[in-house]
Amino acid sequence: MNFLQLLLQINFNAAVILLLISGAATIFGNTLFFEDSSDLYGPLANNMRLMMFYLCLIQIAAYSFYKLSNSPEALAALGVFLLLLIGSLEFYCSINQIEIDENYRQLFIYSGLSHLLYGGCAAMRHQQN
Repeated sequence: MNFLQLLLQINFNAAVILLLISGAATIFGNTLFFEDSSDLYGPLANNMRLMMFYLCLIQIAAYSFYKLSNSPEALAALGVFLLLLIGSLEFYCSINQIEIDENYRQLFIYSGLSHLLYGGCAAMRHQQN
């Protein structure tokens, strides 16, 4: 069980770092993680950049709250939020009639599941103690 806990923690920390780096790259227009779509980064560029900026702030706030108050439920809630964000992004793209890079979906699925699994397991462990 300790090995699984360690793997989940390493995976979670990797997901946090990946989300922050990819968010920063998107904010500054870097194509390191996502392709430079003229639709997405054309007239609607500030919308996506602002969303990624807020997502980075939410990630920092949830991680800080978890570390300061030892409340893993915040991480599980953020995981659910990230998974729901996939549907919101799909809706946003269909309304604005733009294509979205598949890497956004993969990032949100990976980060969402990592947060949900780590936060959920840590919350169950926390309740048992």
